[in-house]
Amino acid sequence: MLMVPTQMKKITILGTTGSGKTTFLEALFGDFKKNDVKRDLSKEKSSNCDFIPLKNNAFKESTTTISLNVINSLLYLTTFNQLGLEKFENRDNIDFENVEEIYQVVFNDPAGQERFDFMQEIAVRGANLVIIMADGTNISSLEKVVHYISLVKIEENLSKKKIPIIIFINKSDLKEKGVYLGKSIAEQIVYSSILDEKLLIYETSNLKKETYTEPLRIIFNYLAY
Repeated sequence: MLMVPTQMKKITILGTTGSGKTTFLEALFGDFKKNDVKRDLSKEKSSNCDFIPLKNNAFKESTTTISLNVINSLLYLTTFNQLGLEKFENRDNIDFENVEEIYQVVFNDPAGQERFDFMQEIAVRGANLVIIMADGTNISSLEKVVHYISLVKIEENLSKKKIPIIIFINKSDLKEKGVYLGKSIAEQIVYSSILDEKLLIYETSNLKKETYTEPLRIIFNYLAY
């Protein structure tokens, strides 16, 4: 029987607020415990700055929202060449007798606001792969992709190792409404700044899980090396 691997792989997801990072994880894993917090404005004038979970906060407005969602999972390939992904806590759902390869993967989803760039820099450290998500209906979100790539390049220089990047241009389900800018615009933005490397760019939708089928297989292959 194949044992659960002890070595962890780290995947960091970078993207602006509204790009769909957290919804992407929900598309993969269903509902999960989120670590969103916001400042309680009633205590703003006090000496203490209290942060409490959003679900326990009765206040509708805040000046600060911060989150770091982490999901421990198992990404595996069966003997039938089918790719599977399961929360680690639900590993009993996996038929290990028919698993050919398996990786324990920790997904990290840091806050997307610019004032929390430090969280994104920390989350990239030690990553085995980085997913960059952009809101395909928002030009500023597409332009931020170049910044996220630069964060990965800095970590590559520090760690002396290659970190694969996969880019998701999200919300492709809005093509028919004429507001989706798409992959071609993203490529123009990325390759006008990054000339020495071709990156994998996919058009995705959190409403259409099948748009992640090929990217997940590519991710699995990257983790194998």
